[in-house]
Amino acid sequence: MGFSDVKVHYYQSMSRFRCRRFLFFIAVTPTVCVLASVGTAQVADSTIQAKVEEHFLAAQQAQQQGRLDVAAHEYQTVLHLQPEIPEVYVNLGLVYYAQGKFEDSARALATAEKLKPGMHGVNLWLGIDLVRLNRPAQGVTLLREAVRQDPNEKLAQSWLGTALWDDGQMDAALSQLRKASSQFPDDPDLLFALGEAYGKAANQQSEQLLEDSAGTAISDRIYAGLYAAEHDWTKAEGHLRRAILRDPHSVEAHLDLAEVFLDQAQLPASLEQLEVARRMSPNSATVLARSGELLILSGQLPEGLSSIEQALKFDESEALDALGLPVGDHISANMASADLLALCHAAEEKLEALQPSNLARDVALAGLYARSGDDEAAARAYRRIGLTPQIERQTKDVFRQAMDAVHQHRYEAAEAALVRWLALHPGDLSARYELVIVRRQISTTQIERLYAVAPDSYQLHQLLGQLYVAREEDDKALAEYRAAADAAPDLPDVHFWLGHLYWKHGDADHALAEFTRELQLDPGHPEANGELGAILVAEDRAGEAIPHLESAIRSKPDLWPAYAQLGRAYAMEKHYAQAEAVLRRALAHDADASTHYQLGLVLRSEGKTAEAAQAFAKVAAIKNEKLAGPSSNDAANERVKR
Repeated sequence: MGFSDVKVHYYQSMSRFRCRRFLFFIAVTPTVCVLASVGTAQVADSTIQAKVEEHFLAAQQAQQQGRLDVAAHEYQTVLHLQPEIPEVYVNLGLVYYAQGKFEDSARALATAEKLKPGMHGVNLWLGIDLVRLNRPAQGVTLLREAVRQDPNEKLAQSWLGTALWDDGQMDAALSQLRKASSQFPDDPDLLFALGEAYGKAANQQSEQLLEDSAGTAISDRIYAGLYAAEHDWTKAEGHLRRAILRDPHSVEAHLDLAEVFLDQAQLPASLEQLEVARRMSPNSATVLARSGELLILSGQLPEGLSSIEQALKFDESEALDALGLPVGDHISANMASADLLALCHAAEEKLEALQPSNLARDVALAGLYARSGDDEAAARAYRRIGLTPQIERQTKDVFRQAMDAVHQHRYEAAEAALVRWLALHPGDLSARYELVIVRRQISTTQIERLYAVAPDSYQLHQLLGQLYVAREEDDKALAEYRAAADAAPDLPDVHFWLGHLYWKHGDADHALAEFTRELQLDPGHPEANGELGAILVAEDRAGEAIPHLESAIRSKPDLWPAYAQLGRAYAMEKHYAQAEAVLRRALAHDADASTHYQLGLVLRSEGKTAEAAQAFAKVAAIKNEKLAGPSSNDAANERVKR
C-alpha cells in the first residue's frame, strides 16, 4: 500500500524525492569566525569596545555550546552597539543557518560580504543558503567562487554539486560530484552523495524514457522488467512478446524473454528464444554465452561448453558480462527460484567433476555460481580463470566504445561515451536505455567503495536501503534503514523511507509515526507530507489530510501522485470544484491512471456524466499500456481491472 493505489515501478518511485537530499546533512553548528580586531580602528569608545568584546565572546561560547538562541541574541547586541563589524554578521548568519532560518542567514552573510568582500567562508555559506531557499542558479555562482577560493573545501565541492543539480544541470552535477569524490576518495559522505546522485539520475531519466518510449519495444522491455522484478511472469512475458511484435529485429527482447523463462526454470522455452536470437545475431558473444549456460543447465555439457568457448573467442569481456561476471563482493542481486537453484546445483556438480579443467568450464562454473547467488564460489571460480586485462578496442564508433566499456565494467568510461553519443543522437531510445543502466551501475559501485572505507557507517546503510528498495527486497531495506536511524536518528529522509516501506505493507500505525518524525525534522518535506496525507485519506480523515497534501504540492509541484490523493480528499469533503481543478492540473502526468480515475468519480458526483465517461475511458487506455497482452494492438486485446 503506497502513495497511489497501484504499484509504482521502481524506475519511477524513487524519482519523487528531492534531489538536493543527496548531499550529506550538516548537523552541527558551522565553524565560527573569530573577531580578529575590535580595536580603536573599529570601535572608538573604550567602554563600547569592552561591551562589544564581552557580548561577542559570550555569543561565541553559546554558539559552540549549541545554545543558538542565546548566541543570536548576543550577536544582535554586538551589532546594536557597533553595526558594521563583518565578522559578527558572518557568525550571526551561521547561527541562523544552524537554526534553519535560511532567509535570515542569507541576509546576514550578504551584509558581511558587502562590508568586507572576499571573507573566507562567506561565499560558501551564502551559496548553501541560496540552495536551501530554492535559488540554485545564484547558489552555483557563489559556490563556484568558494571552490576557487579554496579548492580543498569539501563542503564547497559537494554543495556545488547540489546547486548544479537543483538548477537542472544533471550532467554537470554528476561531474562535479565525481570530481569531489576523486579529490576525497575515502570520504563516506561524498561516496554516499555520489551513489545517491547517480541513483536519482537513473530514476529521473528512466521515468522520462518511459514517457518518451510509449508504444515502442523499449517501453515494453521496461515494463517487463517491472513485472519480472515482482515475479509476475505472465505480464512480463506479455510485454516482451509485444516488444518482439513491435520490433521483430530486437535481439535484446528475445534475450529478455529467454531470461524470463529461465527464471521460471522453463528451459525449453528459454532455449527456443535464444535460438531465435542466435539466428538473428550468430556472432553475438552474449547470445552464445547465454546459450551455452542454458545448454549446460539442460544437461548438454559438451554443446554448452563449446558455445561458451566460441563466445569467449568472439568477445571475452562481453561473454563474461553476459554470465554476470565478475560478481560484486557484497551486493548480489540473484534470487533464483527453488527449481532453478536445483538445476544450477546439479550442473555445478557435473562441472566440478569434469576434468581436466579448462577456460570454458571455469567460466561456466563461475557463471552458474553467480546465477545461484553463491558469490564466494563464483569469485573463487573466476580467480581460477586467470584472464589478462582486456585492451581497450580502438574504434571510431562512439556507441561501440560505450558498449565495450559496459562489458568490461568500466562504467564511467561507458557513461562518457553514451553522453557523447546522445549529444549527437538525442532520439536514440536504446542509447538512453543503456545510459540508465550504466548510471545505476555506477551508483551500485559506490556501495562497494563504502564497504571498503566505512563498513559500519550509516551512509552505507542508507545506500543499501536504497538498493534494496529498488530491488523490492523490502525486508532488507527496512533492516538497513532501521540501522541508519539507530546510528543517526536525525538523518534526513531515513524516517521517510521507513514510513514509506511500512505504508507499502499496510502498517499504517508505524508509517504515521515515521512520517511524523520526518516532518518534525523537516516540516516542508513534500514526499513525507504526501504519503502522510495518503494515509489520512485512506483512514477517512480527509480534513487532516488536505493541509499535508497541499503542502506537498506547494513544495514540489511535480509530485504527481499527490494530486490524485488531494483530489480524493477534496471530494470526500464535497469540495468538488476544487477537486476537479487540482486533478486536471496533473492529467498529463498520470502514469498509473489514478488521477483520471479520481477525476471520473468527481465528474460523476458533479453530474457531468459524459465527461466522466471520457475520464474512465482514458483510465482504460493508460492501463492497457501497462497490462500488456500478446497483441500489438494496445486497446483491442486487453481488459482493465479497477
